[in-house]
Amino acid sequence: MATEIRQSIDPKTGLPINLRVERGETQKDVNTSALKELVKRIDTQKQFRAIDLPCGSGGFLKYIRTIFPLASLSGADIVKPTNAPEGTKCYQMDLTKDFDLPESEKYDLITSISGIMMFGNTQNFIENCARRLDKGGLLVITNDNASTIIDRLAFLFLGRHRQFPLVFEDNQGITQNIPIQELIRLLRANNFEIDKVEYTAFYKKDLKYLPFIILFAPFQYLYIKTIKTAIKKDVMKQMFGLKQYLCKHYIVYAIKN
Repeated sequence: MATEIRQSIDPKTGLPINLRVERGETQKDVNTSALKELVKRIDTQKQFRAIDLPCGSGGFLKYIRTIFPLASLSGADIVKPTNAPEGTKCYQMDLTKDFDLPESEKYDLITSISGIMMFGNTQNFIENCARRLDKGGLLVITNDNASTIIDRLAFLFLGRHRQFPLVFEDNQGITQNIPIQELIRLLRANNFEIDKVEYTAFYKKDLKYLPFIILFAPFQYLYIKTIKTAIKKDVMKQMFGLKQYLCKHYIVYAIKN
């Protein structure tokens, strides 16, 4: 029987008091927001199987290991991870193609932190995640939000989104602008239920754009009221609330049906 491991927990965050969560290879607050939600959903003493795709240097996996010490962890990236927590199964693979994993490998949790903007063929990636998650499993995907007020103004006047140039050079690294509407569609088409949408990475300096938000927001609100959709009303509110205008990153929590 596995030994139970207890940690001192911060009552405000639900995270271990001694855990310092770095920004890492994503926007600020993204790792912290995702981890806070995970501790609300999963008992820290539970044994479960998780994989991070792509896992980069393994930073997010280290946080999962610290918070969920009994979890069985895996990670994969285009370059085989070399800095993942001890005991992690590490795979080297191209995530735009079918996952090169043992057929028996199934998971209760799949995380993808700022990964889908790094490669194309998002549809195939979501399909593969669906195959690898057990029923009731949780998929957590985070991505840059290209619908902030800054992005909307940049597109209106310059024809570009803020984080993407107008034209791509041959060696451009981040080219995949995946709007939240497209990600939600792909998830629903692959038998996922959208459980929660969260926006994070807010900068107080962006409040200077508040007059433009006041101008734009009523039009979008009225337009959304005319849309008939199978998406739950609370999910629609989360997708198109005021935070969408100011937060630079979104997180989608989806349950495999």
